[in-house]
Amino acid sequence: MSLVKKLFHHTTPEEDVRKWTRQLRSEQRKMDMQITKIQREEQKVKVSMKQAAKKNDTFAVKMLAKELLRSRKAVNRMHTAKAQMNSVGMQLQNQLATIKLSGGLAKSGVIMKDMNDLLKVKEVQETMREMSKEMTKTGIIEEMMNDTLDNALDEDISDGELEDEVSKVVAEVTQNTMQGAHVGTSRIPQQQQLQQPEEVAEEEDYDDLMDRFNALRS
Repeated sequence: MSLVKKLFHHTTPEEDVRKWTRQLRSEQRKMDMQITKIQREEQKVKVSMKQAAKKNDTFAVKMLAKELLRSRKAVNRMHTAKAQMNSVGMQLQNQLATIKLSGGLAKSGVIMKDMNDLLKVKEVQETMREMSKEMTKTGIIEEMMNDTLDNALDEDISDGELEDEVSKVVAEVTQNTMQGAHVGTSRIPQQQQLQQPEEVAEEEDYDDLMDRFNALRS
């Protein structure tokens, strides 16, 4: 294609749909990789929590438990986003049939809602913002102004609920040997003798434990 044609070339609705479909699939693959990475880090942090429990380091145990909750929420958010991307992809395929009848893309309330929700997801926000701009130009959705990130652990949970959830994670990871743990002002009581697991992890020092903690935060 010559330079002049490139400058004045406009994509067809079919080309737009194919492009968006490829982008959605690409973002879903990236999310799968992120989920796998987070879940690997979760296993490392669990080991660190057990190490901290043996040392009766209550601060590290509680903070790492909260980070596990945060990472699990991130994974759930990404699974939801993948489902919404599937919904957008299916609606785009329906648009291809519409194009053959009308010659153009039709406005879609379903795509509008899903894209609006996807704009809240940190992991795909930039890509979805650009895609939304393109969809707005073609008339398939209306302009959206939603830059709010749904990325905080504490946004939709009360202090009491957060304390209970952290306590559950502590009990889960430490095999119910620290059942009195709370994230608030109360202290974790002196723990019982931890039973040795069948697979004993190599002892890690505190520098490595905090490295795991910081890796999960990032």
